[in-house]
Amino acid sequence: MEQFIVIYSRYIIALLAVLYAVLSLVRSFLSPRKGRAVDTAQSVCIFIWQFVGFLALCVETGDLDMLFFYAFSQITLFASMTLFLMIYPGMDRAVLNHMCFLLGTGFLILGRLNLQQAVRQLIIAAISLVLSMAVPQVVRTCGHLLKKLTLLYAGAGLLALLAVLILGQVTHGSRLTYTVAGVTFQPSEFVKLLFVFFLAALLWEDASLKRVAVAAAVAAGHVLVLVLSRDLGSALIFFLAFVFLVFFATGKYRYLAIGAAGGCAAAFVAYRLFSHVQVRVQAWRDPWSVIDSQGYQITQSLFALSRGGWFGLGIGQGTPQDIPYVETDFIFAAVTEELGLLFAVSLLVVCVCCFLQFLRIAMAQQDCFYRLLAAGFGVLYIFQVFLTVGGGIKFIPLTGVTLPLVSYGGSSVMTTILLFAVVQGAGLKRRALSGGEEDHDDEADYDDEADYDDEADYDDEADYGDDEDYDDEADYDGESGYDDEAGYDVEDGYDDDASRGKNDRKRTHSGRKGW
Repeated sequence: MEQFIVIYSRYIIALLAVLYAVLSLVRSFLSPRKGRAVDTAQSVCIFIWQFVGFLALCVETGDLDMLFFYAFSQITLFASMTLFLMIYPGMDRAVLNHMCFLLGTGFLILGRLNLQQAVRQLIIAAISLVLSMAVPQVVRTCGHLLKKLTLLYAGAGLLALLAVLILGQVTHGSRLTYTVAGVTFQPSEFVKLLFVFFLAALLWEDASLKRVAVAAAVAAGHVLVLVLSRDLGSALIFFLAFVFLVFFATGKYRYLAIGAAGGCAAAFVAYRLFSHVQVRVQAWRDPWSVIDSQGYQITQSLFALSRGGWFGLGIGQGTPQDIPYVETDFIFAAVTEELGLLFAVSLLVVCVCCFLQFLRIAMAQQDCFYRLLAAGFGVLYIFQVFLTVGGGIKFIPLTGVTLPLVSYGGSSVMTTILLFAVVQGAGLKRRALSGGEEDHDDEADYDDEADYDDEADYDDEADYGDDEDYDDEADYDGESGYDDEAGYDVEDGYDDDASRGKNDRKRTHSGRKGW
């Protein structure tokens, strides 16, 4: 009976993961109101495959502690889903489901690899989820304040990175962490969030060459400190975030070309200067020639990937522990070996759907600050996934970047949960502005794809393109989200600075040149 459960659980888990991935793709093309049934089906899929996976793991290990871990992990996921939706009824449920799916994957595979680390991950995730419940409200209501903290974002980020460079602990040859009051964390993970806030606050109103130059100087400072700390994976992520946010703010493709050329030049310089970069490139180019030394990690990862097959060996049946640092750098190989290629591909589909939802939220924004925030966090997220998975499958050299919400790492899981919460706040801001589901009952004829009902001849591109279309005497009443005297109503979700001028309003709406 025990062997039966372990063997057949892998088929159930793989098929449920595929079903969830298909529903995620379908959900990407539906509005929140039309996608409610899909959202519910996804939530059910998550808890069923979690039950099957942990049942097989408990049977395999015979460890009673695993049963308690399963119970607390499911309580955490269920409570987060329920409380977020109770506090924010208009929250993007698809993004919430994806976050819980990824967290659940991490709980299961980490529980199989190292229960002690899995418990730590669960505790940090639970604390992060509690803290993040206030984030959407802050993002939604304090936009005017958040836009004014440009110098604070840049200064705090640089100081945190400098503190690591000077006082940090060396981990695998790089200065990544430092300890405060017995708690060890990686500041570069938190600085990523500040960095995106800095770029959005700097460029949302004025993306002129002067401001781009200022952004480039601050970005160079962040990247330089990370390079000196030998945290090259994070340096690459910061650089990519800068390039794409400048492109989003300006809409000029030449910045992408300049960024690509600069990135290639920086990669060549890093290869010439740092011996550990040369080692990683050698292990990437021909790991088999150094299989007993520099190529051991990547070859063991490739072996694990090839052993899994479509449905995996079954939870607890593989040997992912043979891969050094499997909990952090090679978690994707462990997932593929024991849960199968179908599950691994479904996991990547969910990650891509997260990115698409972030972009969808960004493109729906009328306020460029929130648009840049959501898009910037989407770039951070998807490139981190690419670097982790690409390194593990030998598509690119290893970077030491973790898989968000799945790999072991307290700082990583906390910042990623906060990242998701900020994007949710941006989505809530947009729905409040457009009179979305959050402000209307279920019978209201509003759709996430349109800001007005079908009888109205309003269109975002047609009616909000030019500054002339706005007039302080326009016939909008307070119930529609506009105020005749101020232009914006704080209670309806508008920016709390009701006295912004005509130029500010022009930058806020879609007539702004840029992405």
